[in-house]
Amino acid sequence: GLTHDFTRKDGVAHSEILSNLEIEIDRGELWNLAEKTENRKDARTAREWVIALPDELDADQRKDLAKDFARSLVDRYDVIADLAIHEPSKGGNDKNHHAHIMLTTRKAELDKDNKITLTTKTDIELSNAKRKSLGIGTTQEDIKQIRETWADLANKALERAGYREKIDHRSYADQNNGLQATIHEGTKVTQLRRQGIDTEISRFNDNVKQQNTQQLDQQKQQKESVLQRGLNRVDQGFDQWHRNQETKRLELERQAEMKRQQELDKQRAEQALRKASQKLNRGGMSL
Repeated sequence: GLTHDFTRKDGVAHSEILSNLEIEIDRGELWNLAEKTENRKDARTAREWVIALPDELDADQRKDLAKDFARSLVDRYDVIADLAIHEPSKGGNDKNHHAHIMLTTRKAELDKDNKITLTTKTDIELSNAKRKSLGIGTTQEDIKQIRETWADLANKALERAGYREKIDHRSYADQNNGLQATIHEGTKVTQLRRQGIDTEISRFNDNVKQQNTQQLDQQKQQKESVLQRGLNRVDQGFDQWHRNQETKRLELERQAEMKRQQELDKQRAEQALRKASQKLNRGGMSL
């Protein structure tokens, strides 16, 4: 099988080999061994995972996230991972930070001479019939769990960086968000894309992605509009509360003024009564 070396491409920000083996691993020797281990010429020697790294994260945070995900795959399958983190291509989408992770399709161990040996095929390489006989579910279920792991790691990284954005590992159909799913392109269509050749599938997918982007933008605008209306209602509620408080304050002041005036009237009446009493006393009369 053909194994692509993504570390030789332009724009590689970081590359690294990850494994659970306490030994230094040479990239070239690793993939030569993977080729030699297979008996069939068309055998798969590597399984590739491509992940889009959040643009909200800085370079170190993206590297840590990519390594965490690669490490999760290494731990899950007992394999060796070849990680290459790519920067956005010049003239392309400047937010397209992504990583390629190439996994050996066989479990990796050290022999008695402390040399790497690739043993049995990993679970994800087995047919669904074989997996069923082993009681380990389907490949699709495996992939779904891995996507869930990726979403969990990415969301934790975003949260640590102070962002509220969330990645959803579910398909558009499972999310029930009205977005249309693309068609799986496969190896041939992907190779033609890299050569700049369009196909019916690639054109369909590009159109679907454009429509989904427009719909997401509309949903975002609607959410922002709803949020603004909510904020307006909060402002209106605060204004009404402020008016009510002002009305209460004025009423309390009015009542206090009335009480003060009543006290003054009472004092004047008592003072007038005392003067009248004193005057009558001087005249030999009393009240």
